[in-house]
Amino acid sequence: MDHLNRLHDLFKQFPGIGPRQAKRFVYFLLGTSDAFREALAKEVSELASRVTICSSCYRYFDSKGLAAHACSTCKDPNRDQESLMIVAKDVDLDAVEKSRVYRGYYFVLGNTLSLVEKEPETKIRAKELVLAIEARAKKGLKEIILALSLNSEGENTREYVEQFISPLVRAYKLKVSILGRGLSTGTELEYSDAETIKNALLGRRQETMM
Repeated sequence: MDHLNRLHDLFKQFPGIGPRQAKRFVYFLLGTSDAFREALAKEVSELASRVTICSSCYRYFDSKGLAAHACSTCKDPNRDQESLMIVAKDVDLDAVEKSRVYRGYYFVLGNTLSLVEKEPETKIRAKELVLAIEARAKKGLKEIILALSLNSEGENTREYVEQFISPLVRAYKLKVSILGRGLSTGTELEYSDAETIKNALLGRRQETMM
């Protein structure tokens, strides 16, 4: 396999990128300057050394190569200690932050669960979530917001998380709510605009835990 095809195959592994888009990326790079390609290669090569996972919310953040363990959001004492929003992916967290209506803390599950998933606890950060809720509860946590996409995988993930955390919800007398009107069925949270997310947050409704 020649270099063009190897690069094409690498781009195809990106989420949401098909063969045609991957080929466009290859030809786009061929048409750019040496300086652009060198800058891109440099940023990619430094990802592992500069970007790390927050020990509290599990989002990726730029630690600038330092021994930083928590992201700027988790280190911010002015955030609302009473709320914890659970999202599936980093891009969902970014989308919510852009709405500028939520000022609490976050937890990133790292994935969503398909309807046929046999070992859900291995696909998301279930055990880490328990520890995060316990830690936040000691600091005044009162509400958990399940901000998951309104599609089959998002709904399945929400139901699993609700069941998984129910002992903690009862033990700490927490309120659990989900996003309300604003997001339509089938919507991916990461593709929703700021106004839509704002309306969904303001219209969130409380879940009844069994």
